[in-house]
Amino acid sequence: MKTPPRYDDMQLFRSGITNLYLLREGDAYLLVDAGVKKKEKAFFTFLRKQNIEPADIRYIFLTHTHYDHTGALAMIREITHAGILLHASEAEYLKKGFTPAPKGTRASTKIISFLGRRVFPGYSKYEPVTADLLWEESGYRPEGFPARLMHTPGHTEGSATLIWKDRAAFVGDTLFGYEKDDCLPWFANDLQALRQSWQRLLDTPCQWFFPSHGKPVAREMLEQSYKKHFPETD
Repeated sequence: MKTPPRYDDMQLFRSGITNLYLLREGDAYLLVDAGVKKKEKAFFTFLRKQNIEPADIRYIFLTHTHYDHTGALAMIREITHAGILLHASEAEYLKKGFTPAPKGTRASTKIISFLGRRVFPGYSKYEPVTADLLWEESGYRPEGFPARLMHTPGHTEGSATLIWKDRAAFVGDTLFGYEKDDCLPWFANDLQALRQSWQRLLDTPCQWFFPSHGKPVAREMLEQSYKKHFPETD
């Protein structure tokens, strides 16, 4: 199995079930997602151990607005004063503090999705936040960072990916990294949109894709999963 390279300008913090990535350019940082609530203290303890000042975080890039990516957002933003980068299609969800649970992509996760939507809808709530840096078109570049943003819908309407130095992609839930031979996310609202997003990822020069859940995904696995779930038809 291929092992992802170690990047000096990337650090990982696990907020419950969600991977958060800190990307460094000079003395400034960009944070990918904010993780679950009640993990804020652990996050700031992690920063202190890494000798990172909260004010050094200039941006928080949200891959989408589900509670496991936004639960700690309000406090992290309050302390860091970072600008929140969000695809415009999910701005209203963030303002309301609620994003509906996505559909399951296999039998077991369809049951989980049903329970989330019908039985425990309040479980997905989080503290409302207003994003101040909305974008729509792929190619948006956060000022001061060697990154560009891509709209990669499928998991949700506004799901997005951050391409870092054209070598690594931070994909949120567009891929899952839990399985050895498949990276199809366990939840996705629109599989056709997901297929197109996967193709856009494969059109980049990135060799590694960093999901919010599980381990990094090598390009070869994404290619294999694409052929498995979205075989070409003439």
